[in-house]
Amino acid sequence: MKLTAMLAALAAFAILTGCDTPAPGLLSLEPVATANDTATDSALLGIWQSQGDKDLIAIIRQADDGGYQIAVLSGPSVMGFTAKLFRVKDAEFLDLAPSDDNDFRLPGHAIARLWVDGPAFHWAFLDSDWLKQKAAVLATHSGDGKMQVFSPTDAVRAFIDANGGSDKAYGQVAIWQRAQ
Repeated sequence: MKLTAMLAALAAFAILTGCDTPAPGLLSLEPVATANDTATDSALLGIWQSQGDKDLIAIIRQADDGGYQIAVLSGPSVMGFTAKLFRVKDAEFLDLAPSDDNDFRLPGHAIARLWVDGPAFHWAFLDSDWLKQKAAVLATHSGDGKMQVFSPTDAVRAFIDANGGSDKAYGQVAIWQRAQ
């Protein structure tokens, strides 16, 4: 899969969701989850295998700051992410960012809708064309089919609170099965 994205982190997000699922098309330069978001879901912890690619494994652990550390293994490659869970009404979301520190990469936060269902969890990036049209109220830049959001955390969070729970907000749903 070839990605021509402005942010090197997009390649990492593509691997996190499996090759048959597109990389996020909407990234925020600022975090969406805040220090007030302290929710955790213990059902998310563990080792997960992608339903679409049996060689793709995700290990999700509790982080010291109350969020999550995610390691994604794909063959010999390991990529790390930090994530913070937040809720909007009945919907759960993850604010995902690469955990590496690379001076040649702009930071990016992808938001994924999350459904944990016993031995499986489903997720989808909030990046639909519908949501991108709604994002016109935010400071954005579009290029290469991607949209970067430059608005501050409070504005992006208010936008997600208002629009993120809609079934129109997310793209293709990826399914992961519990490996242990």
